[in-house]
Amino acid sequence: MSGYENLDVSEIRDSLQRHVDMSEYESQVYLALVQNGKQSMRDLSEASDVPKQRVYDIVEELREQGFVELDDSYPKKAYAVDPTKTLGPIQTHVEQVQNALEEFHKSVSDVDSGVAQFRNQSTIEKYIFELLDSAERTIFLMTSVDRLQIFEDALRDNSDVQIRVVLTDLDEGHVVDDRIELNSPIREFADYVRGTVRSEPLVLSVDRSAGFFWPSTTDARRQPQEGFYVTDEELAFMFDRFLSDTVWPLGYPVNPDQRCSITLPQRYYRIHDCLSDLEVLTDSVPLRTLTVRFEGYDNVTGQQTSREGRLAGYYAPEFDDQAYLEVDIVEGDDEQSLTVTVGGWHSRQEDYMATSIELEKHEDWSAEELDDETLAHIETCRTELPEEIAGDVIVGFDGYIDYIRSLVGERKSPRMYDEISEFDTLREMITRASAQDKTLQFEWVESRRLPGGHTAHVGQVLDTAGYDTELVGFFGQPIRNEFSDAFDDDALLSLGQPTVTEYLQFGDGKVLFTDSSGHQALNWETLREYVPLEDIVDRLDETDLVSIGGWALIPEISTIWEGIYEQVYPLLSSPPDDIIVCTSDVHRLTETTLRSDLESLSILNDAIPVTVVTTSEQAAHLSDALLSGDRGKRALHATAESLCREIGVSRVAVTAAKESVLAGPHGSQRIRSALISDPAEEGTFEDHFSAGIALGRAEDLSDTSTLALGIAVASYFKQYQETPSLSDIRTFLDTYEDQGPA
Repeated sequence: MSGYENLDVSEIRDSLQRHVDMSEYESQVYLALVQNGKQSMRDLSEASDVPKQRVYDIVEELREQGFVELDDSYPKKAYAVDPTKTLGPIQTHVEQVQNALEEFHKSVSDVDSGVAQFRNQSTIEKYIFELLDSAERTIFLMTSVDRLQIFEDALRDNSDVQIRVVLTDLDEGHVVDDRIELNSPIREFADYVRGTVRSEPLVLSVDRSAGFFWPSTTDARRQPQEGFYVTDEELAFMFDRFLSDTVWPLGYPVNPDQRCSITLPQRYYRIHDCLSDLEVLTDSVPLRTLTVRFEGYDNVTGQQTSREGRLAGYYAPEFDDQAYLEVDIVEGDDEQSLTVTVGGWHSRQEDYMATSIELEKHEDWSAEELDDETLAHIETCRTELPEEIAGDVIVGFDGYIDYIRSLVGERKSPRMYDEISEFDTLREMITRASAQDKTLQFEWVESRRLPGGHTAHVGQVLDTAGYDTELVGFFGQPIRNEFSDAFDDDALLSLGQPTVTEYLQFGDGKVLFTDSSGHQALNWETLREYVPLEDIVDRLDETDLVSIGGWALIPEISTIWEGIYEQVYPLLSSPPDDIIVCTSDVHRLTETTLRSDLESLSILNDAIPVTVVTTSEQAAHLSDALLSGDRGKRALHATAESLCREIGVSRVAVTAAKESVLAGPHGSQRIRSALISDPAEEGTFEDHFSAGIALGRAEDLSDTSTLALGIAVASYFKQYQETPSLSDIRTFLDTYEDQGPA
């Protein structure tokens, strides 16, 4: 029961005066009309005890307020409007006020405990706006496009705050090639943007210290709306962690081409943002050219600190929450360099926990200058490299003939024509023909034929340097002139027909068309059909080095490594000093095959030291295959060290566009690439890098000098498109720092 059913008339009249703001006469007139129905002014005066001269004015006032109406009779009569219609809105308003008061009351108590619950959209939006306005460093927002529009102006007003957005509920048609293209200005105010087709709630994290959770209300039956305001810092940090480590990696980049280029210095409040930019920056500049400044806490002492040093490495996991920078800082009065790890906010496993990180160019940074470390390595190599070289090496197992061709653009006569000299020109022609649904037909002309592949490139370098070189591969039966002419003084053992590569040469790139099926059948048994076991032993005994390529072309290459270990090695009196294995295109292999090959390679290393040579792209593929529980992008030297350890070989050399590394028994060495101003050759860099590494290992040089030789040989060929002699290599080392632009 409500408790009002026992009220008498006087109490009702008093309640109307107190709660509905009626005067005494108004309450008397209104109650008389409610009780007695339609009445003339005379009758109403008598029923209400209100003087007749006042009744007219009071009825008019009640009429304006919506409590009373007049009919069209004469004399006019008044009647009361249904109380449910007149008092209902008042009651609703009172209930709304009551609910709001309850909500505010609940908010006060809940905010004290860390979470406030709201059930009104205007209140929810009000607190989200307040949160956005309070941001000092970072905003991380996951929301639908519709809800984003509500807060877009507030986000634009935070131009000095780093903003990261995940857009939800996107149409699948927006996803093209693992990216999202939107006709949206979001890149104008958001620093980092990703999107997903999934339907998700609105989640907001501000400065990692407060947040908001607003579930979707697409179901109209779901009432009322609910929003949760989070002020507890630990819970707010979990919100941010959820967005950063769970939601963000699964999203697609939104309008990535609209992102501005990375300029330094740059400040970051999330380590993953820093790592994302580093992956781009280190494609064009070496790690050591960057300085890291960070503010945060020492994880051992708990003390607040601010440090700086040179970037030495990084680990950027794909999904794992552990991510860090490696920084060389100077410690103590003796200014000893110490490499420390720097993690993100709330990290505990690293030496330091950073609340902010700044990247900038080191004071001696220059794209046209080499660092002191590189110059020191080059000087060491110049000192260690002998004046003359002699010895025996074996190189195998591939074999290519490159048909170097040019595309004819316009033929002016049977002997006169214009070439299509730029790859971009060909690309434009193909794009235009595709748009017009036309078939392109090209004429090409052959300029020359050259032996190619690992065996030819490495063999030529070692042969020219002074080694007695034996080549084992696919050179033709009888041996094709391209190989016999290039290696007229060397022993050639052919295992079959070479692979022909149609090699389209352009000024800004190349296109290769290759049929490599001929190499597929090679394994230990077929090799022994060509070379009996006794001959293999004789060839390998007292050989200084063996260099092996064509890995990805020979699915059963592991049987060759196992055969050398099990059948040949026990019969050798003087085994080779090293076996160089070039990975080539191992990304073509299945993970099962790759793992099996690596296991066999590790076993071979137990007998003869193995050096694996690879590119940064192939190294990343190997890392993903081997380090399945620890996937992520690492700095080049860290990748090489991990691979060396995980594969179980003596050394791993990795070459990239701007720097190369070699990891071995004594850690890793790094060297910056020579600054080639006008390259004549962009391909075969890996094979020539392998040739330089082979040269260093054959001469038993230090890892530092071996790495310097690898990059020097590859850079020489890139600069001149010629195989260097030992004298050429020495001259190139002497002028290593002068190779760049004048």
